[in-house]
Amino acid sequence: MLELTEGQRERMYELQALADEAEGGDPEARKRLRLAVRESAPEVVARCADTARSYRGLLAETASGGNQLVKEAILERSRLMAGELAGENPTGLETLLADRVASLWVLTELQEALAATAYVPATAGKVSPSYRLQMARLQESANRRYLQAIKTLAQVQRLRGPGRLQVNIGGQHVNVS
Repeated sequence: MLELTEGQRERMYELQALADEAEGGDPEARKRLRLAVRESAPEVVARCADTARSYRGLLAETASGGNQLVKEAILERSRLMAGELAGENPTGLETLLADRVASLWVLTELQEALAATAYVPATAGKVSPSYRLQMARLQESANRRYLQAIKTLAQVQRLRGPGRLQVNIGGQHVNVS
C-alpha cells in the first residue's frame, strides 16, 4: 500500500505523543489532538485509522503461535494480497474492499488452524462435540464473509470497466487498457 514520506511519519509520531497525553488524562491534549488530526494530510489520517492493519496484526499474532517469522510472513502476505487485489490506481472503495479481503483471509486461515487443533492427537479426546460444532460455525461464518468480500470486490472492479483487463503473456501479467 501507500508508503509515507519522512514528514508524514514524523507527523504520526507527533499525533501519537498527543494521543498518549490525552490518554494520560490531560484535558487539553484531546482538543489539541482533534485539531492536529484535522490538520494532517489525508495519508496520515488514513494510516492512523488503519484498523485493518491492526486487526490483521492481532490475528497474525494468534495464528503464529508466538513464532515471529510466521507472524511477519502472514502480515507481509496479507499486505501484498491487499495491494494486488486493489490493483493499479484503485478507488477508495476498491482499497477498502481489498483490505477487507486480506483481513478475512487471515481470519479464515486462523479459523482453519484453530479447527484443526481439535484433531491433534494430544487434544482430540479433550475437545467436546459442542466445541467442535461451535468452531465449525465460526469457521463457516468467516469463510462466508471472506467469499462475499471477494465477490463484492470483483463486482466493484467489473463496474469500473474494461480498463482493468489483465492478460498473462509468457508467465508475465500485463495490464491492458
